[in-house]
Amino acid sequence: MSTKFRNTVSLVILLAISVPGRAGAQVELGTRASGMAGAFVAVADDASAVYWNPAGIATGSLISVIVSAGSGTSAPGPPEPASGERSTGRIVALSATAIGLAYYGLGTYGTSAPAPAVTGLPGREDVRRSVHAVTTSVAAVSLLQSLSEHLVVGVTPKLIRGRALLGESTALDVHDAFDAARDLRGPASTRFDVDAGAMFYANGVRVGIVGRNLTAPSFDQNGVAENEIELGRELRIGAAWGSGGTGTARLVIAADGDVLARDTPLGARRDLAAGVETWWRDRRLGLRGGIRQSTIGAARAAVAAGVSAGLSPGLLLEAHAVRGQDGERSWSVGARMSY
Repeated sequence: MSTKFRNTVSLVILLAISVPGRAGAQVELGTRASGMAGAFVAVADDASAVYWNPAGIATGSLISVIVSAGSGTSAPGPPEPASGERSTGRIVALSATAIGLAYYGLGTYGTSAPAPAVTGLPGREDVRRSVHAVTTSVAAVSLLQSLSEHLVVGVTPKLIRGRALLGESTALDVHDAFDAARDLRGPASTRFDVDAGAMFYANGVRVGIVGRNLTAPSFDQNGVAENEIELGRELRIGAAWGSGGTGTARLVIAADGDVLARDTPLGARRDLAAGVETWWRDRRLGLRGGIRQSTIGAARAAVAAGVSAGLSPGLLLEAHAVRGQDGERSWSVGARMSY
């Protein structure tokens, strides 16, 4: 591994390490990445690399366009869930050789267990539960620089329009409480932030690293400056192997891991993920799967599966689904074009 690559990795680590933020977990962006359980930092070779690892844009198609949207929930029992979170994500992205553009939105809606507001058995009118929402809309531009034949670095300046809201609900059902959190309204603010990544690739082997939310932007909860919700810094590394070059490999195997813990409403987690992708029928059919779990606290293991189906050369429709512990479920659908 080159000295330039080691120095770049060290720089990204120094920029990213800090106290983790307090915002909730977010649904993964991009149907292809989600179908590999998030083991994508070293695979990222389409327009979703704007989010996953901007340096990966240089290793992908000349032009790539993706559109996807999805949702997920985590609501542990038993027997009926009393608290949990719902997350949503959508992305539209374009990449071309050395630049990437993306607009994406992320939302996290959480609720605590209901508590009786008066003496006696709780009913729909006499319980209160806390609900909260953290939503962001992001406009991002990725810029790349090759440091050598096998090493690329990328940086993604971005503007984030965000809201952090807290309220109450009388809903007994946890899913009704998620809807109440989604319906919260309040002031929004705009913050500047930066992501950065690096990708080393040679002979079918790829090693990637990405740091997100490097400025740790924060948003005033309900517009009150004393109550801030911070988007904590994230640092993730990954490695992958492909049986051929980008866009021609029939088999891709990948593994990712968080370096920093992330706080979520269900407890801190630091994920380790592994995924596989295989292509058939002249790349008209893609199948993928993966597994992930936290290496701290409860494992909260989840299994992912995804599919890509070609409508024409370069145009694919994609979908994924995840099932896991603590009532975790997620799905997404999307389309991807490449030239």
